[in-house]
Amino acid sequence: MRICREISRWITENVQQPVENWVNREERRCREEPCNWWCLCCNKWFCWIVVVAVLVVTWIIVTITKLITEVVCTIVGLVLDLVGFVINLILSIPIIGGILRTIINWITEIVWRIIGLPDFIASLAGIRPLKKMYVKLIILNRDGRPHTNEATAIRGIRTAQNIFRTQCNVNLIYTGVCIPKLNTPDDANNVDCGAGGFFSDWWIAGSYYELVSADCAFEDGLKRVLGYGSELIVFVVENINPAATVGCSFAATHNYVVVEPNLTGIQSIAHEIGHSCLMPHIDDDRNNLMFPTINVDGTTGELVNFAMSNLQIATLRGSRHCVYI
Repeated sequence: MRICREISRWITENVQQPVENWVNREERRCREEPCNWWCLCCNKWFCWIVVVAVLVVTWIIVTITKLITEVVCTIVGLVLDLVGFVINLILSIPIIGGILRTIINWITEIVWRIIGLPDFIASLAGIRPLKKMYVKLIILNRDGRPHTNEATAIRGIRTAQNIFRTQCNVNLIYTGVCIPKLNTPDDANNVDCGAGGFFSDWWIAGSYYELVSADCAFEDGLKRVLGYGSELIVFVVENINPAATVGCSFAATHNYVVVEPNLTGIQSIAHEIGHSCLMPHIDDDRNNLMFPTINVDGTTGELVNFAMSNLQIATLRGSRHCVYI
């Protein structure tokens, strides 16, 4: 479970590594300290005894703490993941599940926006401690053949990581790619980015996305229901309508965005994640990330215009997908 790995990483970074750094400094000091010959170098003995004692005690505490944390966290996490999986299966039922998903997503969006209001205000004022967002890539298929490969799709993820890290102080964490074995139905492969697309989430397309998510993002199932810190899933689909559209997001009603497999579509991932965090289009600034047409350098294929306003940064940081832990 991801939370177990986060706790273990926190213990390593905030307890184990600082102590190891201190031990290394003390070891150097012990070696360099002049010997007091009158007591047979007792000062150096004492120095080494302290270093070894701290190292042993820290190792015991860290090892036991990690073991207990991982055992308890893994058991509890597995139970919660199974609960989330069952709920996700229920939410994958056409119509009923789709309506429930929409209601749940809007409720959790409103609740977490209210809770995150202080952080929103602080972000507007320029106070922006490091936060995290998680994103997973799911590449759909046509008759079993994936629409693209991870090496191509990952470029859009890397661009989004750079944008959000430099502009918002948000670390976009890529949790991996999944290529489902289940054949993708036409309704899920061809997405309408208009009003029809909103309602298609209640039918075959949305049910398929939810079912695939329950499998590919099993460890995140309950978080998708509760809303806080859930992975944003990027589905690579075959085609998005209207014709000039290469990516689509239905904002807070879904936990996913869709993009086309061509380079331009993949490079719009950052733009679509912005929509999923309630950022609307900006029609009067071509240099803004949320300008309807994403500008791409024809030579390098890299996104070149990605400026964000203070309000946009605060809106993204106040999203239920943007968290501290």
